[in-house]
Amino acid sequence: MAKYLYQILLISTLCLFLQNTSAQESTTGFENGNNQYVMRESNLSDMSKDKKIKPVTFGVEAGASIDMSGNDFSSFDLDLFAGYRSHTIKCFGLGIGLHSSFSNNRYYLPIYALFRCNLLSNKSLLFVDFRAGYSTNQMYKGENQGGFFGSAGLGMNLSVSKKFGSHILIGYNFYQISPFTDEKGTFQDMNGCHLVSIRLGISF
Repeated sequence: MAKYLYQILLISTLCLFLQNTSAQESTTGFENGNNQYVMRESNLSDMSKDKKIKPVTFGVEAGASIDMSGNDFSSFDLDLFAGYRSHTIKCFGLGIGLHSSFSNNRYYLPIYALFRCNLLSNKSLLFVDFRAGYSTNQMYKGENQGGFFGSAGLGMNLSVSKKFGSHILIGYNFYQISPFTDEKGTFQDMNGCHLVSIRLGISF
């Protein structure tokens, strides 16, 4: 199962960078009708305050989370999000995720409020990402739990324009999990799961 998830992640990553490459505009070149060689602004300038952008954004992220507590909760993560955006706020809205464990039949379905904003007001390379909500967790078939989900991360814009953006995000995730007995009959005495995640995303 893990092998197929890694293949999906690899394909998603490849598609992301292909779209990222095709969406970017060359920063140098000859102007039409002019023999003078000029330097154009980078695509980060498309987000400057004198240019209008769509007030609504939506996107998708794919990545993986590594369990730092050694409880075998590492997962492949797929998230969808949508919300309001401005020149400084990248997204203020809602998101939903499907996070599937690599090595067992556990999965987590978080639904959360998302706030993402640039560190600087103009042409910012870095941004912060905060998420809080509720996650439904299947510990194994027939054993379901639910509880708080929270995440905080730091991201980097790979490509930014008025119509398209791509990014990479590194963050910390927390799931509220109560003690349970797993499918092997082993009692798992835990009150939460702590993970470090890395994701690649695109937004429109």
